[in-house]
Amino acid sequence: MDEAEELIRLCTRALVAQMGDVPGVEMRLTRNGALGLTGEPSADFNRLTLGEGPDAEAFLIGSVARAKARGLPLVAIMSPRAEQALAPVATRLGLRPVGASPLMVLRPDTPVTPSRPVRITRALGPELVAIAGDLEAAAFDSPRDAIARCFDVCVTPTAGVETWIAWDGETPMSAVTITPTGDTAGVSLMATPPEHQRKGMGRALLSQVMADYRSRGVTRFHLGATEAGFRLYVSLGFETVAELTAWILEGPTQAHS
Repeated sequence: MDEAEELIRLCTRALVAQMGDVPGVEMRLTRNGALGLTGEPSADFNRLTLGEGPDAEAFLIGSVARAKARGLPLVAIMSPRAEQALAPVATRLGLRPVGASPLMVLRPDTPVTPSRPVRITRALGPELVAIAGDLEAAAFDSPRDAIARCFDVCVTPTAGVETWIAWDGETPMSAVTITPTGDTAGVSLMATPPEHQRKGMGRALLSQVMADYRSRGVTRFHLGATEAGFRLYVSLGFETVAELTAWILEGPTQAHS
């Protein structure tokens, strides 16, 4: 199995860990794919991750059918091999490509050095979880009530994901979510609101968190980069493994707006 396919499998596990506790979520799984439908009217909260496999086409068709049946938008990410085989199917089903997301990895032999000391706390308990949710909503311009339903409720001690907050004095500045699987961990929801950007807090948070995970036996990290975060990740030593296309299925409101 090539590295991109391996990382896509890890991304499916991360999707399950991050969405599995959302009240009312509909989850469907296959060996190489995961579908999570929260019921929210934004595609960001209804996601499909799919790798290469003998059942990939059937899983894609079934996933899109479920989203359509529920009138939900959907964002789908496929591995390069899966996309090569299934792009015509995706188009026929009504999905359309809307941009690229580099799949990046920081390998075990790449050193991790905290950029500067910063106070970091894990988001546990209602107060800290709410603060992390506020940072997520502000950073991604997402409705706070949707974040509460789909993020806050999943940040628990036993969820399989860990969210961390960086502080400047008493002011929360940035948050990041880590999903460890063995010696590899996924990095997601890197959230620094616009008013706190370009102050080095995202770098300080991520580098310190990764250094801590390294001390606990995690040697490799992976993420899907946004355009805004790409330069930061490269500067920390992440390398692009593959360019993944984001495919969007529009919901009824978007399709007729």
